[in-house]
Amino acid sequence: MIKCFITLTLLIGLFAGAALGENTVSVDLNAYQWKNRLLLLFASSEEDQAYLTLKKEIDRQAMEVKDRDLLVFYVLERGESRLDQERLSPDQALFLRKRLSVPPGRFTIVLIGKDGGEKIRQESSVDLKEIFAIIDAMPMRQQEMKKKPK
Repeated sequence: MIKCFITLTLLIGLFAGAALGENTVSVDLNAYQWKNRLLLLFASSEEDQAYLTLKKEIDRQAMEVKDRDLLVFYVLERGESRLDQERLSPDQALFLRKRLSVPPGRFTIVLIGKDGGEKIRQESSVDLKEIFAIIDAMPMRQQEMKKKPK
């Protein structure tokens, strides 16, 4: 269901950009507000060591990522950018980089909460446990954890 929604949102962005004659195709981050937290990983390529390390952690802890309603954007300057398993076009990757003011050539992570606010921005390697700790300290996450059956 989420993948269909994501695909539909990206397609709408594609058609809207084409209809407006824009050179870049937008990605509507607001479409995820109140539904998902977003983790955007920016790197020059898949060979970036900080990127590789964090991506492996995310892959290993996929259930923990899902439990936190966290969607991961992999935004690369060279190579295939993705939102989870969905491919992002080079124009969409460039749009995200510009929208979040991430300079080229730097590994950067940006965490966006369900409220749409930026919660963390870091330009160095980060441990997934640190990201989880930030999420788990959020009031909305605290409420979610209380509501979950044990």
